[in-house]
Amino acid sequence: MASAVVEKIKSELSAAGLSSGAIDGILKIAATYKPKDGEKPDMAEAMVVLGKLFAELETFIKTQSDSDQTIYHAIIEKKKAELAALIKK
Repeated sequence: MASAVVEKIKSELSAAGLSSGAIDGILKIAATYKPKDGEKPDMAEAMVVLGKLFAELETFIKTQSDSDQTIYHAIIEKKKAELAALIKK
C-alpha cells in the first residue's frame, strides 16, 4: 500500500480507538490483497477479492479483544453507510 494511504487508514483506526495490535494485523492482512503494480482487476474480480479480504479480516478480528471487535464492527458499519450514500448519488 502507498504509505500515505496506510498512514491515513492507520490514523482513522487509531482515532476510532482500535488497539495498535489490531491495527497492525488489519494492515498486514490488507497488504496481502494489494494488486500488483500495473494490475487492475475488473469489477467482478475486485468484488471476489474484497469478499476474501473481509472474510479474512473478520476471522482475524475474532482473535482480538471484545473492545477491538466492537470498534472494528462500528468502523465497518460506518464505512458501509458512507459507501451506500455514495452509491445513491
